[in-house]
Amino acid sequence: MVNIASLLSPKIVCFMRISYLFLLLIFTACSSDSNKRLDNIEEIKKDFIATILTESVLDEGPFQMNYHLRAILFSDNVVSLMGDVFVFAHLPHGWTQYEGKTYVKINSSFKEISLNDLFPQPSQKEFLRSYCENFFKHHGDYSYFGGSDPLCNHLDQELIKTFVVDHESLILVFQPYSVGGLGDVPFTVKIPFTELIGKWQAANPLEKHLPITKNFLSSWDKDNWISDVQEDHSIAYKKEIPVQKEAF
Repeated sequence: MVNIASLLSPKIVCFMRISYLFLLLIFTACSSDSNKRLDNIEEIKKDFIATILTESVLDEGPFQMNYHLRAILFSDNVVSLMGDVFVFAHLPHGWTQYEGKTYVKINSSFKEISLNDLFPQPSQKEFLRSYCENFFKHHGDYSYFGGSDPLCNHLDQELIKTFVVDHESLILVFQPYSVGGLGDVPFTVKIPFTELIGKWQAANPLEKHLPITKNFLSSWDKDNWISDVQEDHSIAYKKEIPVQKEAF
């Protein structure tokens, strides 16, 4: 099959690449709300209502705001939740943002942890950044880092903020258009806990509760990540119900 790009002049290819990046900037900046954190859903809801009351027009509808929050991991000592918000208030399109919240039991109560709790040292942060960068260079469809002539060759540490965990892996979640485009699901990098030994902070709050081997629900499907709990690895331990003997 003929590679169309090889038939175009370098100037045309350069212009197409610049135009593509320009469109991405327009798409990601079309709403200032797209840069807001999801800590205050009420604020996002108020902004959505204010926008459709003052700025939206009939031909751009129907307007909507959706928020989902589901458990990626539910266990005795670790709970990890994934949230996303989608807002469409005007053309050209809506915006989506993801959040992750992970809690571990410390002194009999759950406390939220951050990536800085797991990777506090500069060398540990660099390991995480380099791991993600190499992943996108060699995997991940529609990544800016892929191909023989990638749009990007260096991953900014500031893009690594959102994460969740399942029973066996750390899952890093990247915001739309930050590391790739044309995807209907978030770009993610999944790192097994076994690969983090010696790389993250020893005896960090999460590692203290590993391995997670019983009494848990775990749900992560990268192709349909908003689905219900996956049956293939959802229930790792089932409490046996004693069978009562019938009296004769």
